[in-house]
Amino acid sequence: MNEGKERRVTFSVLGTIVVILVYFFVFAEPLSAELSAVPQWKVALGVGAAGTASAPAELLAFAAGNRYGYFSPDGELALIAEAQTGAPVADTSYIEPSSAKTAAVLRNPRGEEITKFTAALPFYASGRLFSAEGDGTALIAYDEYGSKAWSYSFPCQLGAFSAGDQLVVGGTVDGWLEGVDARGQNVFSFAPGGSRLPVVLGVGVSRSGNWVAAVTGIDRQRLIVLGRGAHDYRVASHRYLESDFREPVRVIVMEDDRHVLYRRDDGIGVWSVDGSIDTVLPVRADTFDVALDDSRGIAYLVARRGRKSEIVAFRLPATLLGRIALPDSSEFVRFSGSSVYIGGRTWLARFDFMED
Repeated sequence: MNEGKERRVTFSVLGTIVVILVYFFVFAEPLSAELSAVPQWKVALGVGAAGTASAPAELLAFAAGNRYGYFSPDGELALIAEAQTGAPVADTSYIEPSSAKTAAVLRNPRGEEITKFTAALPFYASGRLFSAEGDGTALIAYDEYGSKAWSYSFPCQLGAFSAGDQLVVGGTVDGWLEGVDARGQNVFSFAPGGSRLPVVLGVGVSRSGNWVAAVTGIDRQRLIVLGRGAHDYRVASHRYLESDFREPVRVIVMEDDRHVLYRRDDGIGVWSVDGSIDTVLPVRADTFDVALDDSRGIAYLVARRGRKSEIVAFRLPATLLGRIALPDSSEFVRFSGSSVYIGGRTWLARFDFMED
């Protein structure tokens, strides 16, 4: 590539970033009087790696389209790579794509090899490494070094899956919920029932493992919450729904161990684990993610619908503080406290929510 062409490419990338940030910060919907979004930094992404000696100590994982890698909270890039189908990535490690169907290379955020291992379909959930095996009924869990920790076979193909720190739950297409602990042992099996067609469409597990929430069944659909007791998991609350989804349904148990968010036709449902709260956020979304800033009592939501996505700030259970529409090129959104990291294939940026 000659020098002139290199400059044109560089200016094109920088121009794209400027347009995105102008759109983001100038044309965003206003927040409440008590909350504002303050830009911190923006960087252009090019494939490459900083030396392992100069890489920042704290690194965050990034993935957008076919690009993935690591960056620091201050915007310093440590590793940016690309693969045709992207790569499974977490803060602690990533899996380098391989031409072999089951061969995988586990590397740390600085690109150093941890180990080679065999996995049919490796993926991360809540920062933990798993692999789906067989015909979709088997699961293998790995430790941080890529060694097999345990394996488990479900009685039927999974339609939903979620992982906490000590508990994973699979929801089967024939309507069963099965919980597996950190040793790979079954801790509960439960069939919610109550519907003409029993199927688990979505499941969420709290990081503590104390709560499991699921949307199950067709005709009628049902939201159910299981709570951990002395020896088993039991129904803590439930309600029948007006929805009739026939595809996966997003369900999240929030980090406060009190609230459940789930997809509804008219927005995002907010339900308390004990059933005392039943309300809705007026935010339409096909899927969403949420984070809670405990220090401020504010939750941040990224809601996606088709190619459109937005960030919504709210106080629990459902008091909207403001919403910001994101440009269509936004493929990556991550929350950390009051900081929000957003990005696309060629750019990455950070802004912080500030209370006035």
